[in-house]
Amino acid sequence: MNKVEKIVLTILAIEHLGFGLYGLYDPYSIAELTGYILNSEFALSEIRAYYTLISALGFMALFAIFIQSIVRQTYIIYAFMFGCILSGRIFNYLLTDELITSIVVAMVAEAIVVGLALWRLIALRQETRSEI
Repeated sequence: MNKVEKIVLTILAIEHLGFGLYGLYDPYSIAELTGYILNSEFALSEIRAYYTLISALGFMALFAIFIQSIVRQTYIIYAFMFGCILSGRIFNYLLTDELITSIVVAMVAEAIVVGLALWRLIALRQETRSEI
């Protein structure tokens, strides 16, 4: 595995493990950070479920650093998941015409994750072709 791969996977792992575990451990703090109001057990469950998924993505990126056979799949899942989240934010904008700064920041972060994943997928494909 080359150095660029390790750097990208490390960044993805740190970011998503950090936010994921934070939201899983302390849903009230993450809810305050994101503007959610947790007034039921179901709301707590929803926050923890979402941030468990984010944690799992972080663990997948971490494992991919050590298990090279899952690197490609990791990038595919990241591109798909964050592409879906980004699409949902765009759909929300089209429905509500609301685009506040925090939404824009989240969209930029998600677009960067999708861009990184697609960039690395293309690079991996080119490396595979040059080996043949």
